[in-house]
Amino acid sequence: MRMIRTSLADIYPAGEVDGFIRLIFEELCGYNTTQLLLNRDTKLSVELAVQIENITERLLRQEPIQYILGNAYFGDLRMAVGPGVLIPRPETAEIVQRIIARQGDVSGRVVDFCTGSGCIAIALALAWKNAQVEGWDVSQEALSYAHRNAISHAVNVEWRECNLLHYTSVNKPRYKVIVSNPPYIMEQEQSQMDDNVLQYEPHVALFVADNDPLLFYRTIADIAVKELLPGGVLYFEINRLMGDACRKMLLEKGFVQVELFRDYLGADRMISCVKPVS
Repeated sequence: MRMIRTSLADIYPAGEVDGFIRLIFEELCGYNTTQLLLNRDTKLSVELAVQIENITERLLRQEPIQYILGNAYFGDLRMAVGPGVLIPRPETAEIVQRIIARQGDVSGRVVDFCTGSGCIAIALALAWKNAQVEGWDVSQEALSYAHRNAISHAVNVEWRECNLLHYTSVNKPRYKVIVSNPPYIMEQEQSQMDDNVLQYEPHVALFVADNDPLLFYRTIADIAVKELLPGGVLYFEINRLMGDACRKMLLEKGFVQVELFRDYLGADRMISCVKPVS
């Protein structure tokens, strides 16, 4: 543990290094927090020491710990992740829990657009046993992780490879709930982001052009106009800078009960709306 702290001290805050240590020893040794404290002075085997040294070297290159260990937590759910798939974020998990609490039990068809690792779709499928959940993404690589995660959590989700920007919507209402965490970070915001995100996570899942920041929201809203059932609900995770613009766009497209919600950090993070019944 001392070696990890000393090696990483100049790059990461102490609290983040402590988090790395917990995750590393949980993954390699199965330790919980108490066991980690009880074994902090235990001499490591040569094999374990080499593994930890290799992990530390990758952290020095600012590779995300989730990619190094091959998994990330989404709330209480453990998701397989790796290069080519977006790492699930705590604010997204918070949004999903809010959606589940607001909707109650859901039956019928539900779709998660831009599903990535499948974390949202899988969490919804676990909560809504009577729903038929789908997850769509443009990336085959991301969908391979989503499929693997669905198997590990023993849920049935229908995965579909699809570029939403080229999708021809069917004029047939069929979904009760549509959820999406689409690419929403403007290119101009890259200068404010950490290197471990910029260098390793898939830009196709993160960024949208500065001149059209609502591209995916508008595209998905147009799909929802045709494919969401009357009274159905559309949920978006949003760029904290785009709350008012997104609300205006949804109102212009005829949605009602448009609501904006803040995340645990106080930033605008989710918007919901309802397709009118008539």
